[in-house]
Amino acid sequence: MTKRTSSFYSSIVGGTFTPATKATATATGIGIGIAPFFLFLLSCWCAATTTGLLIAPSITIPCRSRSHSCYHSNPDSHGTKTTKILAKNKNKNNDEETQTKTKTKEPPAKRELTSLVELESCWNDADNEAPFLSVRGDTQIIGSPDHPGFVHPVVRVLHDRKRKRQETKTKTKTKNEIEANAEAKAEIDATSRNDDGDKIALVIEGGGMRGCVTAGMVCAIDYLGLRECVDIVYGSSAGSIIGAYFVTGQLPWVGPEVYYDQLPSAGKSFIDTGRLLRALGIGLLNPKLLKDTLLRRNAGKPLIDLDFLLKETMQNTKPLNWEVFAERQRTNVQPLKIIASCLKREEPLVMTYEDRHFESLEELAKCMHASSLLPGIAGPAVNIRTTSGQDEGGTGTGKPKFVFSNNCQDDDYEPLADALVYAPIAYEAAMAEGATHMVVLRSKPDGGDVIGKGGNIGEKLIWSRFFLRKNKLPNIYKRLRNQLHKKLYAKNVLELNDAAREGSEESSPSTSKSTSTSTSTSKSKLPPTLTVAIPSHIAEVPRLEVGRPEIFEGVRDGFARAYDALVEDPSQRGRGYEVAKQYFPDEILDYTPKDILALQNNHKGDLVASAFETYLERSGVWPKAWEGLDEPPLGYSSDRTTVTRKNSSSSSSSK
Repeated sequence: MTKRTSSFYSSIVGGTFTPATKATATATGIGIGIAPFFLFLLSCWCAATTTGLLIAPSITIPCRSRSHSCYHSNPDSHGTKTTKILAKNKNKNNDEETQTKTKTKEPPAKRELTSLVELESCWNDADNEAPFLSVRGDTQIIGSPDHPGFVHPVVRVLHDRKRKRQETKTKTKTKNEIEANAEAKAEIDATSRNDDGDKIALVIEGGGMRGCVTAGMVCAIDYLGLRECVDIVYGSSAGSIIGAYFVTGQLPWVGPEVYYDQLPSAGKSFIDTGRLLRALGIGLLNPKLLKDTLLRRNAGKPLIDLDFLLKETMQNTKPLNWEVFAERQRTNVQPLKIIASCLKREEPLVMTYEDRHFESLEELAKCMHASSLLPGIAGPAVNIRTTSGQDEGGTGTGKPKFVFSNNCQDDDYEPLADALVYAPIAYEAAMAEGATHMVVLRSKPDGGDVIGKGGNIGEKLIWSRFFLRKNKLPNIYKRLRNQLHKKLYAKNVLELNDAAREGSEESSPSTSKSTSTSTSTSKSKLPPTLTVAIPSHIAEVPRLEVGRPEIFEGVRDGFARAYDALVEDPSQRGRGYEVAKQYFPDEILDYTPKDILALQNNHKGDLVASAFETYLERSGVWPKAWEGLDEPPLGYSSDRTTVTRKNSSSSSSSK
């Protein structure tokens, strides 16, 4: 695993502690005597993803390899300052890994599965089969320069719809003409809702701070002019957050700045690793946690404070444009569906504006809180009222819509937690609601084992405390202990692998221009589905990453992959990273987020602007990647930024 120097946790290789581990133990304030053991548990949990742990490499037994060539858009162009940092750290970490491999015993061999039949035949639900099985994402054929004759059916539908929208807009030149021509106005209104018989769904995976990757991906969709071609958005966990900024069009920078500006600079306000011992149920061992452990057993601050993200950030410092968002929900132009896991019903829950799960920005944030609640480390369960009744703020005896509490005994409420338990990738919800085409954005790279090692003692202690002791939910505890959530995730990945090859025969464009939703002749059970996942040679962003350069690079990598996968002209494939460096120039890392935020707070009118726009306008800096241009090269995102060379220069001269 690539060592990311700004991460709060240490790199563990094969279970052996490196010098960085001891340094981190001192920094987190966990006592010297017990630091090694509990830092090991911390590293296990922090390195955990929705698919497993990243502690020691696994041996796999390949079965019928079907992988296509993994590539990166112009990999030689990674010569920026951020990638130099990563490369230096990677080389150092590789040396440490080589030294420790000789001292550790190799883990058990794992059988690599490539089909749903193999998964079902090899995995007995009554046992934890995860340590012995491996499943890997394999969708790199989509947008590959090595397969110029293959244009995915979803790419064709999206770009055909884009052309239709552009043609319709050119029929009328001015607003007065539109108002005078009722027929033209009706046609434009119909086009704004994409009323062509198809229903294109955008499905965004979660993954904690890996959400920076999907943040870059949605920006590429916007750059290519395809944002308005999407009918409906489904978001799991972190995917619901960036999905909301996508719906409002707060791109190119406001949405992604949540990841590479706000959260890395939050310090303990967002992630406080010193509270790990309490999550493990042994908070008394840390004197700093005595007050919480003894006096605030049900109200202590969690390891991950989602309120900082969903209240302080999304409602204050990077406010979501609720007026635009709510209007698009009311008119059903681009509704956002938020997915969470029901812990009593034991099924996914789709939360919507239409069904009144959220009717305000505050309620939207609470739904996102439920979808993002990692069990045991992000606070108590979110309970949502399932019966009709009076909403918050009303009069009388009506019950509140949301209650944040463990072990809620009221039958009118359903406890919710992270979507990873029952819907890690929410495309099944999209299919159930009639999606004819799907674009699935994955935050985890292709090529990595999505099953993992089968759980560790740290996870099991946390799950036991949260599900058994605090919430009396033995079925959910058993599900996670037997790694059935990872079996579901593996099933999702295998189905997306099959769908990636839909129509992949090297046919010429002239013979495959149909955009109809014809029945698939392949073994895929999904409608035409395009999956976007970064290639295997790019390091995975850890779920709890806090390093700003690493997160920023994750945004760029996500943009690059989505650009290559969705660009219509095959000759443009492979340019994604080059375009990403223009869309997200190096100068973004030159400003200090807290300084820009303080400046914006002094000029409240600037708060709706992105930090990068404020920096450019106040400093007069013009990015090197934009030299020779009077406006930023942002594609179809350009109409949502006010930055110009003239404005930047005038700001500089006025200083």
